[in-house]
Parts: sequence; C-alpha cells; structure tokens
Amino acid sequence: MAFPEAKPEAMNSSLVHAIGWFDGRFGYNVHTRNFFDNLSKLIPVAASPLFGLDGPWQEDRAVLTALTKLSPRATIALLYGDMMDILDGAPGKRIAYTVWESTEFPAGWLDKLKRADEIWIPTAWGRSVLIDNGVSASQVRIMPEGVDPDVFNPEIEPTNALAAYEGFKFLNVGRFETRKGTELLIKSFDAEFGPDDAVRLVLSCDNHHDPDFDIGRILRGMRLQRPDRIVVIPPVRSHARFAELYRACNAFVSPFRAEGWGLPICEAMACALPVIATDYSGPTEFMDDSAYRVTYKLVPIEDNYYRSAANVGGCWAEPCAQHLRKLMREVYEDREEAAKRGRAGSRQILGNFTWMDAARKAMEVLSS
Repeated sequence: MAFPEAKPEAMNSSLVHAIGWFDGRFGYNVHTRNFFDNLSKLIPVAASPLFGLDGPWQEDRAVLTALTKLSPRATIALLYGDMMDILDGAPGKRIAYTVWESTEFPAGWLDKLKRADEIWIPTAWGRSVLIDNGVSASQVRIMPEGVDPDVFNPEIEPTNALAAYEGFKFLNVGRFETRKGTELLIKSFDAEFGPDDAVRLVLSCDNHHDPDFDIGRILRGMRLQRPDRIVVIPPVRSHARFAELYRACNAFVSPFRAEGWGLPICEAMACALPVIATDYSGPTEFMDDSAYRVTYKLVPIEDNYYRSAANVGGCWAEPCAQHLRKLMREVYEDREEAAKRGRAGSRQILGNFTWMDAARKAMEVLSS
C-alpha cells in the first residue's frame, strides 16, 4: 500500500482508500487505473488492488483503521455490485462505484449496493435505472468516466498495421457479443456496401469469457457476400495502442444494445473519429450532436448468455438495422461532413470528459 505525495492542489491531508481491479486491459481495469491515478493528483490515495476476488484490502483496512492520522475520508470500491459487501465496516464514507447495462439490477447487487453510504454510477441514465429499481435518489451520484487526453487525441500517429488495406475504414472495438451488437454490425455492413464501394470493416473484437471463441469460425458461419472486406485485429494488449488504431481508421461504429458507459466510443470521439452509435443508455451522457445516432426500440433481453451470467432480465435497445446502414452510407459518402463532426466530437470529449474532469467531480462530492 503506497501513499503518493500530496500535490499542492490537494484540499487537505486526508486520503481515500481505493479498492478495485487496477491490473488488466478491460473496462473496469481501465476505469479503475485512470480514475484513481487522477484522483491521487488531488488527494492521497491508498490503493488496494484486487486480483480476481482476492487482494490485500483487509490488511490495508486494518492499517487505516488502527492509525487515526491515516483514517480515510472515504473508502471507494470500484467493482461489480455483488461484491460491495467489501465495504462493510470500512472506515470513512463507504462509496460503491459500479457500472451496469440492463434496466434491471440483479437482486444480489441491489442488496449490497444499498448498504453503502453512497452509490456512484457514470451516467444519468444509470442513475435513473437505479432509482427505478428502488434505490433512494439521495443515495446515487453521477460520477463519469473519461479519457486520457495525452493518449487519445487527434494528433496521435496511426498504426501502420492497416496500411495494406485500402479504402474507407469503419472500426469496431469491444467484446464480440450480442450486447455489443457485433453480429448486427457485420451483417449490416456486408448488406450495405457493394462491389464498387472501396470500404473495410475493421474489427478489434474478442470474447475472453468464451474459451472456444473463434472469430474466423463465426465469420465463416455468417456466409457473408464479401468476407474479404472484414479485417480482424488480434487482441490489443496495451490499452494505449488503441489510440493508434482509432487514428488509422475513418469512422467508428457501435450498434450496441446497452452500455454502462461505452469507453471505446468515448475514446474514438476523442481521437476525432465520426461516431455511429445507438442513441441509448450510457453513451448518451457524452454523445452530442456530432454523433450519428442509430434509432432503436426497447425489447426484453432474451440473450441466454447475458441473462444467465447476470441472473437478471430487463430490457435493452434493438438498433434499427436499416438506419444503421443509412448512417454508414452517409458517413462513407459525405466524408467532409463526417470529418467535421469527428473534430467537433473530439472537442466535446477533450473539453468535458477527461479522467481529470472525473477526479475533480469526485473531489467536489467528497468535500460536500
């Protein structure tokens, strides 16, 4: 457990105890590292990394509890909701910081979230879902995510990994699953663009939850008209490398069914890519008029994997495939307007949704 040197702008000498998954390349990992790293520039942060479900948080808590001068102002757990009993007995204000996608929270999550003093969630949409699920409005605060502007910005040099692929490049980044709308995107792209269109769909998609995941087998099973238009990028191990991938493409597209935040969408906007995304859930927190918003209808969640993994039902969006195709065609045909909107989106993200913006918001809440 390390205590960073307090910065001059720190509001006082108290600290925050942070519990979460700091190591890794997925959403919660990126969120945890960046949020607490920037918060530590404003107030000392004692970090308790979790490795799977284990970590030194119990030992760290014992130290913080025993030494009055180190007693934290707050203990913040950035975790799945069903793990929030980790806050029971924690010193300082007990804050459960979580992310969710469905219109229904699992009962096991709700019971443990309600035991915290405050619940933080990244978006107004997520807050409304919590309230609709019976959580007191006074208990829920909006605490956004963000981007690192030094890594994700329009000046990043693009990767040369795509140099051999000519034509306009749409990009999708994220887990290959029903919730992300990956198959819908691939089929819509294949149906929309004909033999005379110089266009590619670049996929940086895998599914670490499925040990048998084989994207080549999945693509062959779709019987696409033009499978040669699909470019598959192997898993990117360093998160910062995504910026180079964004900058090597011309547009980002994500017909997701539900997102708690939508980090790749936010990062793509920061890198000045025009973004086509479903006009629903988490990304509506940061998508402004620069985004190309796909219409949708709400439908019950019937995906067996999601329902069984989350032990919950609820609803999510069903993006309109025809509107998705129309918007992809619009971006492909009117590239000047698309690039203009991409630049506007970058200004929106870099001006309002950096990790330091999130850290400052957290300090406001912690000081109130």
